[in-house]
Amino acid sequence: MTFESTHALVEQVAQAVSELRITLENHALPGLEAAIVNSQMALKSLENHPGGVDGLKQLITTFTPEQQTQLNDRLAQARSDHQINGELIRLAMQRNAALQAYAAQSSAGATYSSEGGVSFLGGGQLLGKF
Repeated sequence: MTFESTHALVEQVAQAVSELRITLENHALPGLEAAIVNSQMALKSLENHPGGVDGLKQLITTFTPEQQTQLNDRLAQARSDHQINGELIRLAMQRNAALQAYAAQSSAGATYSSEGGVSFLGGGQLLGKF
């Protein structure tokens, strides 16, 4: 594999992961699905490289020191973005759960019933009678 094709692969991965990070940071929900798909496809192409990630690392060692530095720096940035993406997704899931809980509490069904308890989905009692 040539430096150019290796560079293209590394750049594809780094760009896709970076775009996903930007989408997550900006809470750009309309572009989220496409960014996730692009990121998954880029990471899959990295996995499909002969020898996978380890094979790519071994291949990089065959290039000139300048080329190695260029590729390794870009991979390090992609790794960092990928870890940050995981944290951003985790935070988004927590925020979504909090918003759902708030919406449930704010609904008409979350008010006290005539029996003295708190109404819940399906007419059940959340707190019971006092």
